[in-house]
Amino acid sequence: MVTTRSGSSAKANGNSNGTLSKKLNQKRVNDDDLETVTKRPRLEEKTDLTRWRMLDEKGRHTWHYLEDVESIKRWPQTYADKWYLGLDTELPTLPKPKNPLDSVANGLTFFEKLQLPSGQWGCEYGGPVFLLPGVVIAWYITKTPIPWYVATEIKNYLFARANPEDGGWGLHIEGESTVFGTSLNYTILRIVGVDPEHPVLVKARGTLHKLGGATFAPHWAKFWLSVLGVCKWDIVNPVPPEIWLLPDWVPIAPWRWWIHIRQVFLPMSYIYEKKWSCEETDVIRGLRQELFVEPWEEIDWAGNRNSICSIDNYHPKSWLLNTANWILVNIWNPYLRTKGLAQRAQDWVSKLIDMEDANTDFADLAPVNAAMNTIACYIRDGPGSYSVRRHIERLEDALWVNQEGMLCNGTNGVQCWDTSFLVQVVTDAGLEQDPRWRPMLTKALKFLDDQQIRENCEDQAVCYRQQRKGAWAFSTKDQGYAVCDCISEALKSVILLQKTPGYPQVLDDQRIFDAIDTLLTYQNKSGACSSYEPTRGSELLEMLNAAEVFGKIMVEYDYVECTTAVITAMSLFQKHWPDYRPKEIKDFVGRSLKAIKSMQEPDGSWYGNWAICYTYACMFALESLRSIGETYSNSSHSKKGCDFLLSKQREDGGWSESYRSCERMVYTEHPTGSQVVMTAWALIGLMKADYPDIEPLKKGIKLIMERQQPNGEWKQEAIEGVFNKSCMISYPNYKFTFTMKALGMFAKKYPNEMVLRVKAVASGKYTEGIEKLTEALKERPAPLWLLERSKAYVRTNELDLALYDAEKALYIAFERANRNQMVDAQLRRAITLYRLDRFADADVCAFWAIRLLDKARATEDDGQQNMVDENGEYSVRASEVKDVNPADKDSGFAAAMGQNSVKSKENSSRGQALSWRIQALTQLEKLPVGHPGRKVTVSEKYPKPSEIPDSWESLWKRFLGVYKVNTIRSGFYQTDTTINADFFVKNVPADQFSVKAESQKVVMGPVPNLQPGSIQLHPWGRIKPAETKHTVKSMKIELVLQKEVPGKWPALQQEEAESFSNIVAAAPASVIPTAATGPASSSRASDTTQPKGDLTPAGNSTDQAAPVVSKAGSARTASAAPAYPTSSKKGVVNWDKFADGDEEENDPNVNAFFQQIYKNADDDTKRAMMKSYIESNGTSLSTNWNEAKDMTYKTEPPNGAEAKNWDE
Repeated sequence: MVTTRSGSSAKANGNSNGTLSKKLNQKRVNDDDLETVTKRPRLEEKTDLTRWRMLDEKGRHTWHYLEDVESIKRWPQTYADKWYLGLDTELPTLPKPKNPLDSVANGLTFFEKLQLPSGQWGCEYGGPVFLLPGVVIAWYITKTPIPWYVATEIKNYLFARANPEDGGWGLHIEGESTVFGTSLNYTILRIVGVDPEHPVLVKARGTLHKLGGATFAPHWAKFWLSVLGVCKWDIVNPVPPEIWLLPDWVPIAPWRWWIHIRQVFLPMSYIYEKKWSCEETDVIRGLRQELFVEPWEEIDWAGNRNSICSIDNYHPKSWLLNTANWILVNIWNPYLRTKGLAQRAQDWVSKLIDMEDANTDFADLAPVNAAMNTIACYIRDGPGSYSVRRHIERLEDALWVNQEGMLCNGTNGVQCWDTSFLVQVVTDAGLEQDPRWRPMLTKALKFLDDQQIRENCEDQAVCYRQQRKGAWAFSTKDQGYAVCDCISEALKSVILLQKTPGYPQVLDDQRIFDAIDTLLTYQNKSGACSSYEPTRGSELLEMLNAAEVFGKIMVEYDYVECTTAVITAMSLFQKHWPDYRPKEIKDFVGRSLKAIKSMQEPDGSWYGNWAICYTYACMFALESLRSIGETYSNSSHSKKGCDFLLSKQREDGGWSESYRSCERMVYTEHPTGSQVVMTAWALIGLMKADYPDIEPLKKGIKLIMERQQPNGEWKQEAIEGVFNKSCMISYPNYKFTFTMKALGMFAKKYPNEMVLRVKAVASGKYTEGIEKLTEALKERPAPLWLLERSKAYVRTNELDLALYDAEKALYIAFERANRNQMVDAQLRRAITLYRLDRFADADVCAFWAIRLLDKARATEDDGQQNMVDENGEYSVRASEVKDVNPADKDSGFAAAMGQNSVKSKENSSRGQALSWRIQALTQLEKLPVGHPGRKVTVSEKYPKPSEIPDSWESLWKRFLGVYKVNTIRSGFYQTDTTINADFFVKNVPADQFSVKAESQKVVMGPVPNLQPGSIQLHPWGRIKPAETKHTVKSMKIELVLQKEVPGKWPALQQEEAESFSNIVAAAPASVIPTAATGPASSSRASDTTQPKGDLTPAGNSTDQAAPVVSKAGSARTASAAPAYPTSSKKGVVNWDKFADGDEEENDPNVNAFFQQIYKNADDDTKRAMMKSYIESNGTSLSTNWNEAKDMTYKTEPPNGAEAKNWDE
């Protein structure tokens, strides 16, 4: 433990000039020399998380560890405690939601359990890893005891958050290792008692040294290390307190700075003026040896003042700042600065520090300046003084414990902010009058009532504070810093509830007016709003940005998010109080909207400053436009914003933006894929803009619903927030508030939509999916549903129906001018045509999809279908496709190979279209001249499909179902005496499965979803039935047959089987597979009988596998595919084996002969075919309706065959 020096009046025992006591260099401090000794805190491996409690005192959050059993009994853990700590809340599984509103109810049911006694919601507000060092250093300097459980959990958190690759720490938890993060967090791990030879510190120290050591730290780190005495003050660039004496009219006067930089540099300048360092200890002596590459005694401190690692140097110092620093060090300080001026500046800075403490009850703006103010008071007032003791108490407000350990929040919480959003969640869903949620909302309303700031700051003008009467802070009224968007969101929530019957009227009109009066002071000259204050200085002040690790830190800026919040609050206020300052409010809103429009980027986006990033800002901007009636249908700004968002929607329906967008100012995908929070932001923006097409919305809503947990919560994903462009920060409650807001808005806007209807298709239940989608399509012909049903039809081998749905979806999308859906439909059309062996048509449709992605006019006459030779056959070749843009080709490879987690939907679609073009053209080139697959028969880009009567569609499905279900894929290899055959079927019940073998017939079963329930094989030659063996596996059945007469078979089964066979043709392998050659390839033929054509015998000496001839007669060779140029490290891609990323299996096609007859038949002929085929179990087929209508068809197997049920 670190013990505290007694006495409150003595000055802190430090070194005012940075030099060290010779006595302390010669021997260690003992009890006779000092009343205080510095001891290493006790450390354990971990604490018992069930002993931690979070105390809520009217919004103030502090964590406590209970060490005795009685305390545990008196103070049980709450659901909120358990959730914060990652413990099992033991909350029950809720009913599975059937619609978005059910999902909202489940989310509220869970989130309600986290509401704290004072009516608000707490959460960690972590992310930056430079905050905790300031607090721990303040404890160390003030000799504040660090309890073992605090030290232990600080150690655990930093261990958990060390970079897994190099062991360092960055600016924030998702950032790469920096000197800033690594040097400071290494330092506090040593302070809390971690041995320098601990593997974590050894690894971190290695990374720090690779980055140059602490001499290459940025300004703030050098400041902290100098306060500790680890560095000498000569390495710190000047922070002169006399700058605070500049008249207000001076352009660089500190009152013009952004509030955070102002309040950090205030105590920093006081401490810098003192050049104060704490007394030397063993830890400090050790750090001097550990943090630097060169020996400590040899470091050129002044010469390294501007040394900084490139990875830390996000905002390099300008020439102006470097010049100013040189003048201050070399001219001002030694020659021009008088003692009287220095004392006057120091006294004024001290007074400003006291004003900050008084206006926040020592909580201060944030942990950085709170820790510095603590040290300034310790230097000035001495240990044990009230100011130091109160600061130490208040430092606890920013600490938080989670399952990883103890961290430091960015402020003392997000209480008012998150509570306001929760209220709006319920009202957006239309649930505010539901008695189920009234108690929760009433508590929230009373909390907002309690937290409204009722008075302005004392000495407001003197300490440069903004008007705040009637306002709300981001966290609590104790912290006391009003922010315009926090005021606005809280005000909206109060009005929404107080204008709903049944809620108490806790804020009278005057208090509402006070909030509006304060909001009206926030507008900048540009018309936009900033955060804490209107902009007071020029952006040119960034030339004096000394922080280096942050951008846009010196002044307030225009923020889309803050401006929107104020606009929407004033708009809601005017609906209920139209006569209060109407002209000022109208003018304010008008100017603000002009500003928002002016901030829109050329691509339609807006840059976000307080969360990630473009997605977040677009949501707010589109809401602003909606407030004055500008939506997708009547506003170019709204339309461009929606189009931008839609261009970033991913294939799974979500949005995924990385914090890199904030740093680079370019939209950047997150490598982990779609995020529920960003998906919610995008959906809210689109719904605010009244985007007319429901399908993209449904896809996003579906993703949010599917990620909801059975107990109603959503799991934490990537970090959500940001400040100063480069530092990320967590908002864990966003995954509740914004997801539920999006779900509730959707439910209110589309009350009858059932979002999860297509889930059966995604899970492989194609027949069930087709049934559900057919029901849904009776309500509305949605292209998304048609495309999903088309996909299901391909999987069930109903290709004509699949093509019909794809073309109908295409036509509807074309009529609605929905380019994204037109692309999807053309792709689905191409895939289906490929399955039908219409390779020329497939290529044309894939080409049209790419043209749509190229932003070509949808109706352009590109003439692709006219690319034919003198024989009328398609003349485009696969070799021509290799000339596509390399970047697009790379995207195609990545998408087709399933590596598109960070690709946009556009790149993924382009990659799919490219791969299908190459596959189609590769197969086309193998077809003989005159083959129908070489002809282009698609004459229209957007054909209007003729309607199929429901009754005929039903019959057609039944016919195809009977026929299709009797076909499975197979493959085999052989020796002279054996046949080893594989039949690819899933989920065969091994305990029920049996094989009945005859000399030229094998029947196996039962097989799920197969009619008549068994596999029938008619071997090419005679076998020995008694020696037949089989093995049932999860994905296939393996069958071993012994040949009666040794020799090689040209095929697995007879080409003209005497009775019905349900096995798709199997191609023999060229060799018996070994570990080197792998298993034999299986057939992709479509006939139900062995295809015609010359098959290379399995024993034939050839370098190629035997070609398999499809129903259309196309020869497909397994290993002799043409090779196309590639830069892949894995070598040439064989496009013949290039699997369809959309289809899990290469299902056999329906018999072309039956398709053609049925397609060209009149209605009576179709009726006869259906009736005869179904009644006879496939043994009869009539085309004469006059005969068939009065006849009952019996099962009549061919001569020599007998019809039997499986169990006979």
